[in-house]
Amino acid sequence: MDCRRNREDELKGIWQSWDDAKKMHFRDKYGDVAQLLFVKLDNALLKAMVRFWDPTYRCFMFNEVDMVLTIEEDSTLLHYDFRDLLRIYWKQNTDFRGPLANVMGLLIDTVKARLKDENGPCIS
Repeated sequence: MDCRRNREDELKGIWQSWDDAKKMHFRDKYGDVAQLLFVKLDNALLKAMVRFWDPTYRCFMFNEVDMVLTIEEDSTLLHYDFRDLLRIYWKQNTDFRGPLANVMGLLIDTVKARLKDENGPCIS
């Protein structure tokens, strides 16, 4: 707990040491995410929320109901425009044929030839 508190205090100190121009530049680039440093956490609420968190699906589960913030809600809470495509990052699709061929001990061309479309069997 001390480690996290120290880092939080360090980040708050950095933020407070900046002048208004630097803070404005940060807000323009990242939205109001820095304001999360100054939100008082309710430990009892966090403990209650952890009981309902499903790490597999990365959402809250209440019986049969899943609850996840939408992009619009995140955008509103953080005052951050998620529509700017230059600010959204995603994991690049990787071609699995090379590693699959390596595991199977086959040439990549052989694996490509044996792979079928989505409606058929995966591999012949």
